[in-house]
Amino acid sequence: MFIFCSKANKVKIVLFLCLVFVSIIYAQENRIVANSESNYFQVDSIQIIGNEKTENFIILRELSFTIGDTVNNKMLHFNRERIFSLGIFTKVNITIEKYKEKNIVSILIEESWYIFPVPFVNVREKSLEQTSYGVSLKFKNIRGRNETIRATISLGYDPFFSLEYENPLIISAFDLNMFFSFAYGKSVNKSEILESIYGETFDFNSMSLNTMWGKRFGEKTNLFLIFSYSKIKVPSNKLNSFMSSGSSIDEKISTGISYLYDSRNLKQYASNGEVFELSYSYNGLLNSNNFNAINLDMRKYREIYNSFIVKGRFTARHTFGKFVPIYDYSMLGYDYYVRGNRYELREGNNRILANLELSYPILSEWNFAIELPILPNSLTRARISIIAGLFADAGTIFNNTDRIRINNFNTGYGFGLTFLLLPYSSFRIEYALNEFGKGEVLFATGISF
Repeated sequence: MFIFCSKANKVKIVLFLCLVFVSIIYAQENRIVANSESNYFQVDSIQIIGNEKTENFIILRELSFTIGDTVNNKMLHFNRERIFSLGIFTKVNITIEKYKEKNIVSILIEESWYIFPVPFVNVREKSLEQTSYGVSLKFKNIRGRNETIRATISLGYDPFFSLEYENPLIISAFDLNMFFSFAYGKSVNKSEILESIYGETFDFNSMSLNTMWGKRFGEKTNLFLIFSYSKIKVPSNKLNSFMSSGSSIDEKISTGISYLYDSRNLKQYASNGEVFELSYSYNGLLNSNNFNAINLDMRKYREIYNSFIVKGRFTARHTFGKFVPIYDYSMLGYDYYVRGNRYELREGNNRILANLELSYPILSEWNFAIELPILPNSLTRARISIIAGLFADAGTIFNNTDRIRINNFNTGYGFGLTFLLLPYSSFRIEYALNEFGKGEVLFATGISF
């Protein structure tokens, strides 16, 4: 139930209603009517050129058409972006060639270098002393099957080490995929409640093992089963009453299920498509204080006019059960935040966050290439884009016993630039104002959503 307060800030109300309005519009079916003047071709053959390492089936399974289907240029462009979304190519082109009255779809690719470091910086607080920085070393496209091994070292604030392995097609007969990760680190307590109890800042020591097994249905839908184990330790018995086990060490086994629908054309920066992800996890099988978590993520992307792109996201997290430890609360101010209120920390059972963006490519696509001695060509190629955008965010945190109040929402709006160096990395620079007109400059790796 929403409670409207007469003292609610006008900017908050306007931004929130805009986000709700857009969310309703985005929920409607996106009917794209094909141009009657488009030329359709029947696909008589498909050939792939340039894949020195990548297996053909890794590319073919991303296509929305097969031999005997009819396609037009719009469909070919969509499939080009889908192939590029694999993240293992620096360039992809799809053309139709006529040979002996047959239409041959030619997929021309240039493979990226398979080992590369991705540096990152996360400014989590106003002070640069509380900044995380490090490097993620990726080993991609192992055996030509788009498998990925990634080792990450993060230093500074919240230091950790992690190792991940991903296989998008571990059992081809059933179209099964899998993901495994291990992480060990030290994280600064984010809860103001726990800090007030302990009397000063402190660190958690944590270790986690996660595995996820998925079944793919077509090009757009996946269903995952999730299993994980984690161990979390606090430095003092003073915090035992806030731990699930009642001691300074919590050991937790979690199981869950996740559904994902993803029809984006280019996953690295979509201009059309949608995402719907819903997951549920049951946590705490090693003790009686079990709790549940539900996550929802809905996104919509649409090119509205001459390369102008509107995109929106609604994401929510709900925790409930016998005992939800504070370190597993939903939060704003860290991984999820409202731009303009980047460093305002909020914690509770539940989180709601909505985002709306209008963007335009200043540099739509530049296939950068340079010849350098010693270095392989695959390491000196990249697809570069520069995108300008306007955005508005709204988000809140509340407990299960609370009512959702409009005046409890943080809001923000602003503008920024996103730089894509695909398939390797991306980063963005943004300036945001909160509901009180106070501004902040934001630097971040990756895209907003």
